[in-house]
Amino acid sequence: MRVSVLSVGPVEGEVLDVLARRLPELLPVERVTLLGDVLRVPREAYEPRRRQYMSRIILSIIEATRPFKVDERVLGVTDVDLYAPGLNFVFGEALAFRGPAIISTHRLRPEYYGMRPDRGLFLERVLKEAVHELGHTFGLGHCADPRCVMFFSNSILDTDRKRAQPCRGCHARILEKIKASSPPGV
Repeated sequence: MRVSVLSVGPVEGEVLDVLARRLPELLPVERVTLLGDVLRVPREAYEPRRRQYMSRIILSIIEATRPFKVDERVLGVTDVDLYAPGLNFVFGEALAFRGPAIISTHRLRPEYYGMRPDRGLFLERVLKEAVHELGHTFGLGHCADPRCVMFFSNSILDTDRKRAQPCRGCHARILEKIKASSPPGV
């Protein structure tokens, strides 16, 4: 299994490097590839009244430009503020099992909440949200364990409380889902 990381608009190189280096430590993926191309942030996703971008529209465009492959998951990374219908914002979103995922760094920065910049905290939050959304692409739902990366983050406090890796149960389910989706003989 591999993960391809796609920039949606300009994204800091350090964010992408951390994802490429750390995701294989936390998920059963063989490699992470940073795609060289940058997908423009789609204007049609922008909602001027909210001053946010609808994540589902961006996911649909990623899905159209990066067709599904059994052994690949695509993670979009953006710096724009995302929302989903019925929610004030989202840190990220994923289409159901096997679809692409997207995360936003916008609300993960400590300074967004009036705090002093903290690079380590920011990058740890990015990593947690990436693992969480990729977990959905492997077929996981939300976990009841508030320390598991698959716990739903209703606020940044939830993100800060959880670990970057799935709990044992969620990790085992990821392995089961990968095995079930692999072609025979792989």
